[in-house]
Amino acid sequence: MRPLKLVLAPERIPDSTLRLSQGARIAMYGLIALGLAVLALVLWFAVAQPVKVLPRIAPLPSFALEDQYGLPINSNDLAGRLVFINFSYTHCGEDCAAQREQLVALREHLRAEGRLGSEVLLLTISFDPERDTREALQTYAAQLGADRRSWRFATGDPAELKALIGGELGFYYGQADANGLIKHDQRIILVDSNGMIRARYQGERLRVQTFLRDIDLVRQELGSSGLMRQVYEASHLFLCYPD
Repeated sequence: MRPLKLVLAPERIPDSTLRLSQGARIAMYGLIALGLAVLALVLWFAVAQPVKVLPRIAPLPSFALEDQYGLPINSNDLAGRLVFINFSYTHCGEDCAAQREQLVALREHLRAEGRLGSEVLLLTISFDPERDTREALQTYAAQLGADRRSWRFATGDPAELKALIGGELGFYYGQADANGLIKHDQRIILVDSNGMIRARYQGERLRVQTFLRDIDLVRQELGSSGLMRQVYEASHLFLCYPD
């Protein structure tokens, strides 16, 4: 008698299982394609940098000072407009000439474009309150042809000034020497309408063309919405800063 052979029929895979596997493969391929597209977009954005932005350096520290007329001025008063702030003193002669000239030139450009005061303010903070009295600041402002509504000059308590300028902002200034001159960092900062410091200028960067370019960069960014807002955020992520 021959032994019986047990032959097992191959197990049939349900059609639903096959369909699920095909669907999973399609989803996997879709995710891979999406990932490659995102990677290509990221690489293109990092290399091409289609939109330039100014860095968000830090919030402007709070301060409370007095202007050339003895009227209070604080950091909250600057909200809603772009502000160029420089730190100097009225007895600074030729050492500060380049900075003064560039600020006056900027003032004239903004005035001609109708943006002075309404969109952009200038603020000069003196770190020499002993000599820069109200009268001294008024005289200095008059010499520069400054309009109080668009270019204010302020000072305050020496300890508070040192804490603000030398401490929180990190700009150096020393004591007056025998000739009354004070060594200091001749810097200007740009603060946007939200109170964020967006640029620091010194030396070769003290140019009207750079100031005007940066005003437009900040204005365009803050005025963006929808998809363009996301593009600007990506520009910050990839450090798309101007040269």
